[in-house]
Amino acid sequence: MKKALSLLTLIFLISTMLTSISFADNPVVQTIYTADPAPLVVGDTVYLYTGHDEDGSTYYTMNDWRVYSSTDMVNWTDHGSPLSYKTFSWAKGDAWAGQVIQRNGKFYYYVPITSSALGRPVIGVAVSDSPTGPFADALGRPLVASDWGDIDPTVYIDDDGQAYLYWGNPGLKYVKLNADMISYDQNVGVVTVPLTTDGFGTRTGNDSRPTLYEEGPWFYKRGNLYYMVYAAGGIPEYISYSTSNSPTGPWTYKGVIMPTQGKSFTNHPGVIDFKGHSYFFYHNGALPGGGGFTRSVAVEEFNYNPDGTFPAINMTTQGPAAIANLNPYVKNEAETIAWESGIKTEPSSLGGMDVYNIDNGDYIKVKNVDFGTTGAGQFSASVSSATNGGTIELRLDSSGGKLIGTLPVSYTGGADQWKTKTTSISDAAGVHDLYMVFKGAATGNLFKVDNWKFEKKSAAHDLAAINASIDKQKIDTASGANTATMKVTAIYADGTSADVTAQAVATPAQSGIVSISNGVVSGAGYGSTSINVSYGGKSDTVNIVVKDLNSELSAKKITLDNNSFALDSGKTATFKVTAEFLDGHTEDVTEAATYSNPSPGIADVSKGTITAKASGTTQVVVSYKGAIGDTVTAQLVVSVDTPAVVAIEAETAAENSVNAYVYGTINGHTWSRVDGESTKAMLFGPDNGYAQSATDAATLAADSRLGYKINFATAGTYNVWLLTKTPDFNGDSVHVGLDNQYKFTANGIHGVSGGQFIWANLSGNSGGIFGGATLNVTAGVHELNFWGREDGLIIDRIYLTTSNSTADPVWPPTEPKVPTAALSADSSVKPGSSFTVGVSLDNLTQNVYAEDFTLTYDANVFDYVSAAGANNNIQIVKEDKATAGKVRLIAASIGGVSGTSTPVLNLTFKVKAGVQNTTGNIAATQAKLGVAPEGTVIQAALGSKSIVVGKIEVVVDKTALTTAITNAQSLYDAAVVGSLPGQYPQAAKDALGVAINTAKAVKESSSATQSQVDSATAALASEVDTFKAAVIKEVSADLNKDGTVDVGDLAMAAYYYGKDSTSADWAAAKAADMNSDHKIDITDLAYVATKIAD
Repeated sequence: MKKALSLLTLIFLISTMLTSISFADNPVVQTIYTADPAPLVVGDTVYLYTGHDEDGSTYYTMNDWRVYSSTDMVNWTDHGSPLSYKTFSWAKGDAWAGQVIQRNGKFYYYVPITSSALGRPVIGVAVSDSPTGPFADALGRPLVASDWGDIDPTVYIDDDGQAYLYWGNPGLKYVKLNADMISYDQNVGVVTVPLTTDGFGTRTGNDSRPTLYEEGPWFYKRGNLYYMVYAAGGIPEYISYSTSNSPTGPWTYKGVIMPTQGKSFTNHPGVIDFKGHSYFFYHNGALPGGGGFTRSVAVEEFNYNPDGTFPAINMTTQGPAAIANLNPYVKNEAETIAWESGIKTEPSSLGGMDVYNIDNGDYIKVKNVDFGTTGAGQFSASVSSATNGGTIELRLDSSGGKLIGTLPVSYTGGADQWKTKTTSISDAAGVHDLYMVFKGAATGNLFKVDNWKFEKKSAAHDLAAINASIDKQKIDTASGANTATMKVTAIYADGTSADVTAQAVATPAQSGIVSISNGVVSGAGYGSTSINVSYGGKSDTVNIVVKDLNSELSAKKITLDNNSFALDSGKTATFKVTAEFLDGHTEDVTEAATYSNPSPGIADVSKGTITAKASGTTQVVVSYKGAIGDTVTAQLVVSVDTPAVVAIEAETAAENSVNAYVYGTINGHTWSRVDGESTKAMLFGPDNGYAQSATDAATLAADSRLGYKINFATAGTYNVWLLTKTPDFNGDSVHVGLDNQYKFTANGIHGVSGGQFIWANLSGNSGGIFGGATLNVTAGVHELNFWGREDGLIIDRIYLTTSNSTADPVWPPTEPKVPTAALSADSSVKPGSSFTVGVSLDNLTQNVYAEDFTLTYDANVFDYVSAAGANNNIQIVKEDKATAGKVRLIAASIGGVSGTSTPVLNLTFKVKAGVQNTTGNIAATQAKLGVAPEGTVIQAALGSKSIVVGKIEVVVDKTALTTAITNAQSLYDAAVVGSLPGQYPQAAKDALGVAINTAKAVKESSSATQSQVDSATAALASEVDTFKAAVIKEVSADLNKDGTVDVGDLAMAAYYYGKDSTSADWAAAKAADMNSDHKIDITDLAYVATKIAD
């Protein structure tokens, strides 16, 4: 038993420990997109350096680096940008993956950037005295400028003091850094690492890249083993690693660490040991809007295998467990965040960073906050507000968790006018996740927060601070808009508070602007002032502005930055609505404006965003009304076209099918399948400097050709887009043809590609492309051709479109929506029931005034009953139901129908008698639509509906059984087990309980038949009768049968005392067994005694 108890205790303790563990949230940063993690341990802090993917990027658009720090691996403090490509005067962009290392009290940041002079990536070095920067260019020139692949530097200082800098894609290179860390050993120079399959694994399908090494190396030493961790395998990437006994190799391939996961097609590793734990950093596309160019850094904890190898590591949203608690009783930066919703960070006017862009409902979560056993009594925050402000709700363990305090934040005099505000705290003890939930007006930008701190609760009821707040930023002098309400709260050290508005002294700093009485602030003259508030020796301030609100709040007019849009269906566009007010100031009112759109089927228009849907034009009225004054309007015109699109995966030609093929080889060059951006692609190679410029028929016939047969549904003028990658300007052109006839040669593609997979419009001239043209195509089957011109060009995807949009194609392309006769009905119906089938017309871009529908149905399952228009404007003018299983309906639509989805008919069907447990189909087999005023007829796509007919339900009446169970249960519950009259033997009650449970099982069984229910009812009734008969009855104490119970009878009972059913004279003695328990004892004597008459 002791062992069992100990085990239970251990299980309880373990479960308690597990529930108290706090895990990180992945991705680590949510305020921006981050990539290419580079962690660095400095003392008891890990600094995380990242790249920064700009919002909405469609390429690796990265302008600066960011740095974050943590001491617990769950809460990360944002230190902003320590370095930008602009720090390097000789660079022009591309702040890609870098790494920081510490030496001699300084920090060195090695980064790849694009050289303005060379037009390609190089590696620079910046230096700082602090791990959070700012960093300065250490050289005024590149540290390394060897080739196009000078990206992704990684740095490590070996035990002997020698520092190594590795980098590269597609090759892997290194230099030996000198002790100054900003130069390298020129005698050794730049060393190219032999990429052998033994060292870096074997890649298949790409002769130019025989090993798995791709890019993003991370170099370090652990114990006596050197590790090279890197992105591997091509696109999409995974993380592999190799090891060596030497910092310069040879290397041995050890396998995959992290498989291809997440929404990003690239990955980048970073590995550290910190406070006895091992951590693996990476990036993915997990945030909303995330992907291959909008990535986010995440982290996992892992344990090395005993032999030093890596385990398999998978991406999670949970991340590692906390390794320390956060102390709330010291100043904490507001930008220390485990998770957030809605907020942003920015450089603070106080230095460091602050939290801004705070809207109603946004929040910050801080994990593992240790309030201690005493708990907190006050909370203070440094805040600023240029608006009416709001409140900070302090909650535990969730955004809707226990409320421990609320901090009012009023207008402070401006966005950079910081004030420390304090509130009381209650019921905050132990370790919890802290949520700071921001509340206020829906207009947003409520206030900013720089830092915060709690104070421990005291037993003494001492005044610790006061909090003065005011409910308005601005008032007027005119009646009705000239007052604001001020509240003063006393904050006590024991966690309590009190409203002391009436007792506080409030004094305006400027005279003649406001008057104050009983907490009401009234406008007296225009201007702004602070109000000094004091109570009990403590003070606080509030601020207010008095001005002409009529001119400030009345809109004079609104303007749109673009009043007219021409979009392709499926595309989006944005615009801004600006209101000019009577006092001359302007505001962005895009979110607050109202949009009246007569044709939402053509385009959705809301809050400054247009989503094009179907061909046509809609004129949207945009309106806005200020807090006072009249509504002002402007007009927005949106025209939508539905372009024809053909989308092809280029690698389908490698299958050499009837519809896609590779033909021919010229000078040892041909098209072959290689790695693409996210799938496979076609390379004209090998890449050794070959060019074939001639375009005459004979030369092209001998060239290597890609052919794609396409059934063009729409005739038109098509732009030719390629998702392509070029090695340099000597491999960036291709011949294009139609039906094996040469059409044009596109050149200069490298000006767009820059060595990366990029969409390039061969028919345009952006980015330096020249020589291209559009293709004029008739409807029907044609063959699209590409002939190799310069080797090294890779084609991943082909996109032909009649759209002239310059925006990159969206892949996969959205299938164009066509007019459709859609059917709707319940998915299942009961046998014998009637039901409705609705017919709607979807995706109409033209006005339809008449419809000719034919519907077929399973006549052995359903009967057609009738049909009617969906509304009074739709009239059925002909109905033909002569043929079973088929009905034809011709209708006229008065006023016409169009748009995304419009109901037109309601048909009634009935399940045939006796039909059950089957499925029937109803389908539109013809839908001719008459368009007016043109008088043309279009064919709609056809919908259908499968409907399940259920099983005929057999009704089983359980009413009597239910009543019997209820009565029996009442009898059972009231029965008392015992040996006295009116009580029941235990066995009898047990038998009744079994009978009740048996009856309940039948009642609750969905498969019980009526016969089983009736039998259960009868069986229970019989058992109730048996139970009633078993009741212990009143027995006579007149043992001598003289008609009176007296001591004579008691004497007889006493005579037989001690006898039982085994006694020889039991036949005589049992007359004294008053309770039928087969023995004569004190109970029997007592019973006789109670019956003796007085």
